[in-house]
Amino acid sequence: MKENKFFKFFENIWYHYKYVILIGLAAIIMISVATCQAVSKKTPDVFVYHISTKGLSVAAKEHFIQNVELVAGDYNNDGAVKADFKEDVYIPDQISTVQTGLSATDSFNFELALGDCIIYIMDKNFFESNKEYMADLSEITGVNIDNVVDGKGIKISDLPSYKKLSGLAYFKDEYISIKKKKDGMNEKEYNNHVLFFEALLNYGS
Repeated sequence: MKENKFFKFFENIWYHYKYVILIGLAAIIMISVATCQAVSKKTPDVFVYHISTKGLSVAAKEHFIQNVELVAGDYNNDGAVKADFKEDVYIPDQISTVQTGLSATDSFNFELALGDCIIYIMDKNFFESNKEYMADLSEITGVNIDNVVDGKGIKISDLPSYKKLSGLAYFKDEYISIKKKKDGMNEKEYNNHVLFFEALLNYGS
């Protein structure tokens, strides 16, 4: 008899509040999944920014990121090597980039001033116009580097690792640089990008 009353009680609760219960369960599941994803999400070891008139396909981006992660180390010691890739594509003679609606220059300057990216891949137009904001490669690496243009960048096809990393082919005629270190930047994070750049130069040698 007591058992019947017990089940009757829950049947009554379910009858009157089943939608509230279902919504509550769904909310708990969603919060649990979001929490698990947040906990398992890894912080990128390397941040790369690309600006050009030619954008990469999703497959090409994944291919390039795989190459970056192959070269990079687990600089932040979180148990995984992860790269972040950001891209702005602009149309010559038009004022806005495809992604943001900002002018190409404004989008570039915004990333330069406030963005996380430290490794820059630029087409010739942006490289020539913004070399002054890029670091002296020999100075920050401490070694003399071949094929450096004005001390600030290397044409991707001139990298020693170009033929060993197929993902670099997407940027064949573009230039890779490291932006200058500014006051307030995380020194360890910046130095980790210098380590990546050195590893890229020496990859496969």
